[in-house]
Amino acid sequence: MKIIENMPMEGAPYYSDKKWVSPMNFLPEVMPKTTPKKVYIHDVTLRDGEQTCGLNWTEDERVDIGVALNDLGVKSIEVGMPIISDDIVRAVRRLVDMDLDADIVAFCRARQDDIDYAIEAGVDKVIVEHAVNPYTNYYAYNVDTDQLLDRVISSIKYAQSKGLRVTFMGWDVSRGTLDYAKKVYAEVIEKTSPESIVFTDSFGVATPHAVFHVIRELKEIAGDIPVEFHVHNEFGMAMGAVVAAVYAGVDGIHSSINGLGERTGNVATEEVAAALEILLNIDTGIELEKLDEITKMVAEITNIPIHPNKPVTGTRLFQLESGVPVQAKTRLENAGIAAAMTPYLAELVGRENTQIVLGGSSGKENVQIYLDNLELPYDQEDIEVLVDKVKKEGRKHRRILTKDEFIEIYNSVKK
Repeated sequence: MKIIENMPMEGAPYYSDKKWVSPMNFLPEVMPKTTPKKVYIHDVTLRDGEQTCGLNWTEDERVDIGVALNDLGVKSIEVGMPIISDDIVRAVRRLVDMDLDADIVAFCRARQDDIDYAIEAGVDKVIVEHAVNPYTNYYAYNVDTDQLLDRVISSIKYAQSKGLRVTFMGWDVSRGTLDYAKKVYAEVIEKTSPESIVFTDSFGVATPHAVFHVIRELKEIAGDIPVEFHVHNEFGMAMGAVVAAVYAGVDGIHSSINGLGERTGNVATEEVAAALEILLNIDTGIELEKLDEITKMVAEITNIPIHPNKPVTGTRLFQLESGVPVQAKTRLENAGIAAAMTPYLAELVGRENTQIVLGGSSGKENVQIYLDNLELPYDQEDIEVLVDKVKKEGRKHRRILTKDEFIEIYNSVKK
């Protein structure tokens, strides 16, 4: 391919035969040296996802989704809180007995009885969580900082004494000060050496720039202990915060299929995996081509539809109606650029190829492609008439036209 304006394409990190993203992502001023080559996914669909209002998994659904998450390639699966119900305990036991590649992780409050239920469920790894916010602790839990630390440290040590691997997860951390967070995490790390720690923006209130700074600070405190990031999407910044955390050197991201979770939900697993793999060439361990299958599976089980405009899995992502983009797509593809009017080819995430659709914004290229795909004979003078009729019908119905509707228009022109 011809090199234009000193912008090479072949062999560049932002371009391949299946994608075309921004060269600006890879500028040394943008991508710091702390950016890792690999980030693992800790999926919380079965725990935090179940906190979506009105949603509860059956025992079989929990198992089926857990198996699908394992097949997807997530590193660890947060399977729920065993203390909540017997069916969770049974489901977790079934998943543990399958000896899956992913870690099966039970979620526990900083309480001995929570940990005992996790042991009964058969896991060898738990998350121990507690608020890391002085106001939340004082008013909601009636503990001061010393009591908080005693509760967390004693719980982690108890779990470790039972042979469990432990991740410490603070929640509501971002509504406190950085100094307070550092104080708590440093003490927990010093006294217990957990397997990993989690910085949680429980209410999506930290800007990406703030997240970058906090993760970098926590990485210094943690040393060789992995730092993970858990974020909700109150202001639509969850994915931006994830990228910021990755630039700062985060080791793992907590996410859920279809962005399930309390209120606005967690950052979506499918969006995290696609963004890190495609935009930044970072290995997540996820088999991207399986994303479409599992997201549809979860949507069907929950009866929560995927929004048509949703990144990665929305139905409109790989549809083109407007005439100008369709024309550009055709010409760029003829020049050898496959990902012309989308950042990546649909096949990367297990989707069908880009569809040219017809509606009120369509042009000549759309109609001609549609005719060719349907193998309908036409003369060049038919195109103008068809375009005019397609536009009128599309604007009348305010949606894309069906194949049958187009054939009806075609027949009215060719009769």
